[in-house]
Amino acid sequence: MTPEFVLVLVLLNVESSYQQNVERPRGAVPDTVQFWFAPAADWRVKTFAIDHDIHVHQIRSEPNARTFGPDDAIASTRKNYDDVIEKIVIVKFSDPTKQAEVAAVLRASNLGGTLELGKAGVAFYNPDDGHYRTQSTPN
Repeated sequence: MTPEFVLVLVLLNVESSYQQNVERPRGAVPDTVQFWFAPAADWRVKTFAIDHDIHVHQIRSEPNARTFGPDDAIASTRKNYDDVIEKIVIVKFSDPTKQAEVAAVLRASNLGGTLELGKAGVAFYNPDDGHYRTQSTPN
């Protein structure tokens, strides 16, 4: 069986900057809350559209030890962001390293942008092909 990779993507109707402590109605690019579920590890990713800041947190590092899954990710995000959620999309990949598959899956989900793969095994949806990098540390 091919390992399944699942991205829970929550597009918000705001754009913000963690560093500047600013939030406003979204322009062309939304903030996102994302969960990347992979065979070996799971991650939570939050992107901040104004300054392309990104916060990445590993939530599971032990294979076969998942206690928090996609349904939990949606429930948690609804609890914390319900007033600013624009839409939730669940995207599945058999091999996120295959660009053609990734592009086709994103198109089928009506998503532009790209899937960025990190060296540590995390992936995140980049809505505008911008240069996202960690610029701040959550309190």
